[in-house]
Amino acid sequence: MKMNKFLVIIGVGVVFVVGIFIIQKQGSPQSINPLTIQQSDNQGLVSTSTSVPTQQLTTAVVPLPQDSDILNIFFQLISDRKPSDAVMMMSSTIVNDDSSKQAYGVQFNAMTSLKVQKVEQSSKADWTDTRHQYMVTFDVVMDPNSANGPIPNYGYDEGENIRFVNLVKEANQWKIESLSTGP
Repeated sequence: MKMNKFLVIIGVGVVFVVGIFIIQKQGSPQSINPLTIQQSDNQGLVSTSTSVPTQQLTTAVVPLPQDSDILNIFFQLISDRKPSDAVMMMSSTIVNDDSSKQAYGVQFNAMTSLKVQKVEQSSKADWTDTRHQYMVTFDVVMDPNSANGPIPNYGYDEGENIRFVNLVKEANQWKIESLSTGP
């Protein structure tokens, strides 16, 4: 009887040790394929690929949007008829109070359709780590009621428009600093 208990205890111990070994082997980083992460430059163009071991992914941080991402999101929000969200992407230097936020929101809301046709870097020689400029060509349809305002259609033409968009880095995030007709 004592021998049977001893064999049972040994058998359970062996199963336990083998089970732990199998669990550790299956959960080890070596048994999981590494992920490939693509890095991009400031304009969102893929430049390199790097294989990163899975165990390093626990310390990975999601990158902040780059300047070109900000432009795309900004104009998409206007196109999606979300002017208040677009205004939130603007620099505090131009939307520093509720009145200026509301004025831009009304202007963006008057755009019943906006389609970006082209985004190009502008004045690249003048770029700094915290300031960039782009020339954005887009097609816009304005609300007919905006034609009767103090500045008809808020200065936008029906159809193709070109605006120079200055971006500035505030608190490590790119913000729209200005939308102008010239550089």
